[in-house]
Amino acid sequence: MNTVVPRLISGVFAGITGLAVLEMLRLKGATLVQQPSLATILAACGVMGTLVGIVGCLMPRRYWKILLSNGQQIYSALALPRPMVNHWAGSLLLSGSLVVYFIVLMNILPQQPPPDNNDQASFLMQAKTVHEAGGPVTLAQQLLAGEYSEANQHPLYVALLSYFPNYETGKRLSAMFGLCALLIFTMGIARYYGNLVGGLTGILLSINAAYCQLTARVVCEGLLLIFVAGLWLMVLRIPDFRKPSRLPSLLLIGIGLTLGLAWLTKGTALLLMLGLVLWLCSYTVSWNRWIPAILQQQPTDDSMTGENQTKHTTVPLKRVVIGVALVIGSFTVIAAPLLIRNVRVYGSPTFNANSYLLFEDEFSEPHALIKERGSLRNAAQNYWQSHTISEMIKREVKGLLWQIFIFLRSLGPLPFGEGRLFFGLLALPFLIVGLMSESGPSRRLYLIWMLLFCLAFAWYLPIAAGERFLIPLLLPSLAFVSLGLVRTGQLLLARRSEMPLSH
Repeated sequence: MNTVVPRLISGVFAGITGLAVLEMLRLKGATLVQQPSLATILAACGVMGTLVGIVGCLMPRRYWKILLSNGQQIYSALALPRPMVNHWAGSLLLSGSLVVYFIVLMNILPQQPPPDNNDQASFLMQAKTVHEAGGPVTLAQQLLAGEYSEANQHPLYVALLSYFPNYETGKRLSAMFGLCALLIFTMGIARYYGNLVGGLTGILLSINAAYCQLTARVVCEGLLLIFVAGLWLMVLRIPDFRKPSRLPSLLLIGIGLTLGLAWLTKGTALLLMLGLVLWLCSYTVSWNRWIPAILQQQPTDDSMTGENQTKHTTVPLKRVVIGVALVIGSFTVIAAPLLIRNVRVYGSPTFNANSYLLFEDEFSEPHALIKERGSLRNAAQNYWQSHTISEMIKREVKGLLWQIFIFLRSLGPLPFGEGRLFFGLLALPFLIVGLMSESGPSRRLYLIWMLLFCLAFAWYLPIAAGERFLIPLLLPSLAFVSLGLVRTGQLLLARRSEMPLSH
């Protein structure tokens, strides 16, 4: 049994946790010991993680063999197809999640920060400008004519906000978007996995701090989450591309249209688009020889006899090209107004003013950078010439550490602050179990999205950081956590029922 990959993973884990401890020491210094706090506990956990990683690197082969064998058994048990769990408790949780979210929003809406020198102020100012110019119809005309120059806030949310461009009404609009996203997503998850998974997902979302805070402010994330919810539910219904079935053309077109609406809402959707294209293209490569046996699902007797059994490890290039063309084509149709404006005004179809900040060491006014740097290529060349490779690597590695922290914290509930990280650490094992239980293609897409978002916003850390950048990953993440909870319960109950038989 090959233990090289597990040892490498252990080494990477030891390196990440070790760097995290060093970063905490840099920030806190001697106060970590002199004034015990949450950071002290985190540092202790980091030291333990480093030691575990080092032990994993040096552990004898025979112990790795035992661990991998047990891991393969657990994975095989989790990967077995199981019936949807429809329980009265799931229905209660589904309906209760909407009530809980409504109560939470009523309490936190008055507590939101005022629109002073923040994103809320920018959205309100732009919405008032659009309202005074004639509203959404005039905005669409200006986009097509190249007369609309705003290159930071994308136009769809601004257009909707322009109907009532004031702070209090804007907060209620975002709350309505959040409620719609919660309803759409939880009902879709309930139909796919069963109402118990859907109900747990609803409850986790309704008390999630990042979800509730962002859908209670005058920002575009609430609207974006509606499209992310629809996008993920369509992805779940896409069959394995390696199976000899018809290409799901309607689903791919729907995905492209939804991505277009998401991009009209926020530029982050380009990462979703890139991840989806990479996901489709990944089926042209046979990954089995690169993946350790523990991560490969072992075929069962039932899976070998069905008509829909996957017979190929790769997908013909023509099939993938058609799929990508359907997604990009439908995306282009719905996003045409902004694409046309960007080409006419800025010379790039996917232009965004914040792209210039990728090549800065601290925040600067994006529109001033456009005038100062000229083209985005010039900004990139200037950054490359003024920084060393080691500085760039340090920026990315430090950013990755913080993105892991931010992601885990984003899984936690209200009303906790930084203590939400511990809830994220508790949820992480169930997230992994949920990923192992999902045998469809959505798992691969989720991992690709996770990699892209972490890498991109790790680099963006010196400019800005926060849960709003990773918010598109929150919905599928909590769905996988809920699936992991249910699958763990099913597995424990199955083992418990088998115990008397063995005696």
